[in-house]
Amino acid sequence: MTLPQKFDQLSMGSLAQDGFTLSPTESGSAVMDIFKNHPDTHHICIINAKNIPVGVVERQKFLSLMSSPFSYALYHKRPVTLLMDDRPLMVEARTPILDFTKKVLNNKISDINKSFIITHNQSYIGTATPFDLMRMSYLHSTRISDTLQTRTITLHETLHKIQTATHSISAESRSLRDESENLSERNRTQNQHLQESDQRIKSTIEKTKDQNIKMEQSRNYIQHASTNIRESCVKINDTIEKFKKISEASEDIGKILNIMKSIASQINILGINATIEASKAGSYGAGFGVVAQEIRNLSRITSESLLRTKTLITYLQDAISGCSCSMSDNSQTLAGIIHHVEKIGQSFMEFEETAALQKEEIHQLHQIMQKLNVSTAQNNETVHNTNAICDNLFINVSELAQMTTSMHSLPPHYNLH
Repeated sequence: MTLPQKFDQLSMGSLAQDGFTLSPTESGSAVMDIFKNHPDTHHICIINAKNIPVGVVERQKFLSLMSSPFSYALYHKRPVTLLMDDRPLMVEARTPILDFTKKVLNNKISDINKSFIITHNQSYIGTATPFDLMRMSYLHSTRISDTLQTRTITLHETLHKIQTATHSISAESRSLRDESENLSERNRTQNQHLQESDQRIKSTIEKTKDQNIKMEQSRNYIQHASTNIRESCVKINDTIEKFKKISEASEDIGKILNIMKSIASQINILGINATIEASKAGSYGAGFGVVAQEIRNLSRITSESLLRTKTLITYLQDAISGCSCSMSDNSQTLAGIIHHVEKIGQSFMEFEETAALQKEEIHQLHQIMQKLNVSTAQNNETVHNTNAICDNLFINVSELAQMTTSMHSLPPHYNLH
């Protein structure tokens, strides 16, 4: 409901009432006729041709004057200006009622029916009495009283709703604070776990760095060993080739020994023949027989030396063949080792790539953990601020509840009639 217009904002124009008016040239009989025919009329306004009030005739004064002997005969045909009050109380229509009320009270007007003229830019628009002013004040105060009564009832209902809401807000603020404290405790626990996890991640990063260094060293060792093994295989293959050449040379030596053996056999036959011929010659062939015997001894010694040499060469060929086979097997074994070493090196490279990816993932995880730590710290600060807000809200709600309780003790309405 909207409050009526304030009393101090009302103007005197709202009180203007149409009344009887006469021109200054009218006679006293016209006044008598109006008052006689209209007993409720208390005044007659006298206005000139320009619609400007020049006076007012009050009923009470007029009748008092007419009650004197010879007054009627004296004023019956005389101008009304002789009967009027030429200094009437006049007020502009835009004058606030409150200001004019103060003026009336200051003038101590005892007759509540004494009229005052309401003008607009000095032109007549109507008349009113202090009684009209009092009635307007009464009606306005009555409307205000009704409005205040309605507002008071609405205020009590609103206070009741506010009181109910404050109890609900108070309970919710307590619940929110409890939940904030639980959240704060969970954040502290989570922060502790995050810090522990972050420390483990840092330790893992350091261990990963050490492992990467060791893996790099191992890979270098493997590459160096692979290089040495390849060089050894090359040397072994060279040695095998040399052994093959020695074996071929020993075969040639065997062939030469066979030739020498054949020559020794022929020399032996030649010695036997020389011995036979020496025996036939008798004493003349004795010296030649000695030479023939020496030739046979030389042939025998040569044959025995050739046999031992051939045996040694055969042993040497067998040893060379065995060494060649062993070296060939070793070369194949080393080739297999090189293949495995290369696979191991490849595995190390793949492992290094995997370790690098793991290192990058661990680094990213470490960054995420740091962000989580920052976020957790911000959450803790938010929870702290929320607790402070809840405390302030609880205090404000408590104060509001006390205020509403105090205001709720007011009477449900005011009797202003």
